Amino acid sequence: MDDGRLKAILQGEIDNAIGFLETETVEQRKNALTAYMRDPYGNEVEGRSQIITGEVAEAVDGMLPPLMRLFTSADQIGVFEPVGPGDEQLAKQATEYCNWVLMKQNPGIAIMHDWFKDAILQKVGIVKAYWDDSISVTKEQYANLTDDELAMLLSDGTMEIAGQETIEQDMDGQVMRVHNVALMRKTKAGRVKVENVPPEEFLISKAGKTVRDTPFVAHRKLITRSDLIAMGFDAEIIMNLPVYNDLEFSAEYIARYNRDEQPFMEPSLDKSMQTVEVFECYLKTDYDGDGIAELRQIYVSGNEILANEETDYVPFYSICPIPIPHRFYGDCPADRTVDLQLIKTTVTRQMLDNMYLQNNTRMGAVEGQVNLDDLLSVTPGGVIRLKNPGALVPIQTPPVGQQAFPLLEYLDQVQAKRTGITEASQGLDPNILQNVTAAAIAALTQASQGKIELIARVFAETGVKDLFKGLLHLLCKYQDKAVILRMRGQYVQYDPREWSNQYDVSVNVGLGTGNIEQKMAMLSMVLSKQEQMLQMLGPNNPLVSLSQYRATLGKLVEAAGFADSAEFFKPVTQEVDQALAQPQQQGPDPAVQMMMAQAQADIEIKRQKAMADIQLAREKAIAELELKKMEFEAEAQMKAMKVGAGITSNIEIPG
Repeated sequence: MDDGRLKAILQGEIDNAIGFLETETVEQRKNALTAYMRDPYGNEVEGRSQIITGEVAEAVDGMLPPLMRLFTSADQIGVFEPVGPGDEQLAKQATEYCNWVLMKQNPGIAIMHDWFKDAILQKVGIVKAYWDDSISVTKEQYANLTDDELAMLLSDGTMEIAGQETIEQDMDGQVMRVHNVALMRKTKAGRVKVENVPPEEFLISKAGKTVRDTPFVAHRKLITRSDLIAMGFDAEIIMNLPVYNDLEFSAEYIARYNRDEQPFMEPSLDKSMQTVEVFECYLKTDYDGDGIAELRQIYVSGNEILANEETDYVPFYSICPIPIPHRFYGDCPADRTVDLQLIKTTVTRQMLDNMYLQNNTRMGAVEGQVNLDDLLSVTPGGVIRLKNPGALVPIQTPPVGQQAFPLLEYLDQVQAKRTGITEASQGLDPNILQNVTAAAIAALTQASQGKIELIARVFAETGVKDLFKGLLHLLCKYQDKAVILRMRGQYVQYDPREWSNQYDVSVNVGLGTGNIEQKMAMLSMVLSKQEQMLQMLGPNNPLVSLSQYRATLGKLVEAAGFADSAEFFKPVTQEVDQALAQPQQQGPDPAVQMMMAQAQADIEIKRQKAMADIQLAREKAIAELELKKMEFEAEAQMKAMKVGAGITSNIEIPG
């Protein structure tokens, strides 16, 4: 296929994709953005209420916190599952490394926040993941370098001499050469880069239902000439490209900015910093003429094809909160609240205008009987001069608040049904806390979050799962060396060249896991059971290993908010776990040991009881003997007293 035919095919696909967007999608997304930003409707009247309610912002901002919590509360968002025997350890490494790439090497939290917010506010959210091997160039100045020092700087291969001045100096009678040089350091990135794509920059064929099956998809973006040259494109072609800024005047692009901001700018006088419009296209076409369409990556700007090569993946990943079957663009919560915001804004404005008229009542005045200057000067305690007491008649304005407030409450109920965001789900309704059990409150909150949980599940099974598959594909394809990272308190080597890129992926969405307190309570219960098993059966048992026990401890510490559980507990290596799992020297049966211990305990109890009985009997015998001795001594003493009394009675005393 020649370049002329390829350009015609690309131009047709681009025009169709832009036309597909500009039918309804662009207008709906612009309306959602302006409603979220609370921009004026254009029907405001001077001197009357111009308030704008924020139902769209309430729906969008109310959904983001639970969605972010569901996805980021788990340690690992995406988990790779082994597909065959022996894949367990490699799948675990792939899981840890891909999560590190997304959350540490790239700003994962910010990426997911913007990804989800784009989807909730503008129908779809787009993320792009690609291998970044662009070269960054920095200039450095060095003075008075010796030959050896200059050679050392140039030895790593990243430095090139941009300018050099050699000076010969006389040092203690010896002539030495020193160099003043300007060096260019060229650094190649060589990493996976994940970034958000603004919805207006994403183009897709009207025939496509998903990013994976579409015949055409493109990223329309403005790039400076300098960045294009750094990406490796021909400098001569880049410097001759025309300057376009049509994207800056798109309806969505303008709606994203406030009224006093200028979303566009004049081309820079520095030609290298001028922006040009570039289409990064992924097109399925029969380029080689064999009758089978291949996927090709094509960069095009103006009428120039900058690059054209065959590829095996599309780097875009999309999510839609309310998908419509057999369509790429579905619906979103913002679309379902735009009309409610307009109605509530109208009702609120009229209610405020009514209150204003009640507080500032219009007056009817008989011409010539009232001083109009006094009447128009509204001051507290002011005097109005009248010629006739009946010349001034107030015109009463009937209040409408009693009719307006029920209507506003009804609209709030409609919004809650459409979005699932209620006062109960946000903990803002104090009435439900009165005379209601904790279980009932939990059930009510869980029921109100059904829509949010469904959106989270859709996100997980579409874009998030595809993103992790894409990360694994990029790492296995492009990373050509191992890296060493600190994970869970120890340094681990990760080498994607050893992995398979066909692992199954499951996404850890925290649905039904409860809050932190419930999670910690469950972990504490699991930890207690593990401790019982280890105490009763030892480390060599079929239920729980020491590494599993350590993992539970780590989860408990991390659930409490500490990032690294290794600060509290040492990690259990695989070697230690295997050593403990080896069969130990055969000893007595634990059941027999327990029976023997119980028997010994019974014998000891009986022995102690017998000794106590013997001691008691001995003490009783001694007490009885002592009592008899005392009785004998008392009886002998009584007899002696009687004998003495009898002798005394037989003696006569002479007178």
